[in-house]
Amino acid sequence: MAVGTAIVRVPKEAQKGQVIRVQMVITHPMTPPRRDPQTGQETPGHHLTKLQLYYNDQLVSEMNMGAGVSANPFIAIPLKAESSGVIKIVYEDNKGGKWEKTAEITVK
Repeated sequence: MAVGTAIVRVPKEAQKGQVIRVQMVITHPMTPPRRDPQTGQETPGHHLTKLQLYYNDQLVSEMNMGAGVSANPFIAIPLKAESSGVIKIVYEDNKGGKWEKTAEITVK
């Protein structure tokens, strides 16, 4: 899978007021900076820096990340389901990559 590809899982349906889990796996190498022992030249790291969770276009959670997060991170965020709509994650890395992924939920 390509860098930045994500899988987002939410229940297809939920009861109004129910707390659900928004689960995601993001394909990303999450490498720290490294120094070549022979040349001494430093290679910059490549890692996610920010993740935002939107529920019907309203920002409900935001996290900052760094090279200490594992490769291909699995993240689960609790969310109170209030209305049907779209859950969207937007995430970016330190090399200018920016991606988003959406999932829909029906609230009864």
